[in-house]
Amino acid sequence: MEPEIVRWAILHTNIFLERWAKGNQSHWTQNDERNNYIGMIGHKCFEAVLQQFEIPYVPNDPTLDWRLKKNYDFHVPAVGTIEVKTVDFKANQTRLLVKCAEWHRNDFCLAIKLGDEAPTHARFMGYATGEEVEKFERFENEWPCLIYPCYCKPLKNLHGANEFIDKLITASHNSPHH
Repeated sequence: MEPEIVRWAILHTNIFLERWAKGNQSHWTQNDERNNYIGMIGHKCFEAVLQQFEIPYVPNDPTLDWRLKKNYDFHVPAVGTIEVKTVDFKANQTRLLVKCAEWHRNDFCLAIKLGDEAPTHARFMGYATGEEVEKFERFENEWPCLIYPCYCKPLKNLHGANEFIDKLITASHNSPHH
């Protein structure tokens, strides 16, 4: 992972913290700050892959679409909408968690796991279709979803990440707009 990705995530996290401090929204807890920070790193990692393979996309960049009008993280015209979820580096964090209230029925959900606390690297772990996410095990007020009801699936049980990247490349390069 390029060090600039981490600096980019820190910058955007700070922008969000300033907004929340000035606004009437409830303030993030320390855990929410870390979750948003690592989430932004995952988004930027995925965006770098899209750019590397010259895959046309529309991002939902929170600094541009701060009112959250779009209900996806990325839209790849030849494939559909994509939600990117980033899992922290800790060994006990082995599941893809999707908060039910934040699930917008995207076409795909992609999981990325950080390799260390800094972070200096990340790994694409796999993906699920939107229909599959809604069939994940659901937890509420119990481990691993103590605060928010969520859909949950072990990372090892997702479809392979390479399969998803191949799907993106094939679909976008076969698109009449490429």
